[in-house]
Amino acid sequence: MAAKKYIIDRGCKLCDACYWACPQKAVYAKDDRCHIDQAKCIGCGICYQNCANEAISIHEENDKISSTGETV
Repeated sequence: MAAKKYIIDRGCKLCDACYWACPQKAVYAKDDRCHIDQAKCIGCGICYQNCANEAISIHEENDKISSTGETV
């Protein structure tokens, strides 16, 4: 079974709920939204559960993730 990877998308409103909820302190703010440091993330999903804006998505570790306009 592939590990889950949590990604914060452009729907992030910088409310910081995920930041304060993360037990690993893997969430950080940069530019216009929060991001998840995948090296620190343990895949517990607490950030996902605490995001009121539904801005965090779950991907399998081997999924290809791209942003609009990005070449993969």
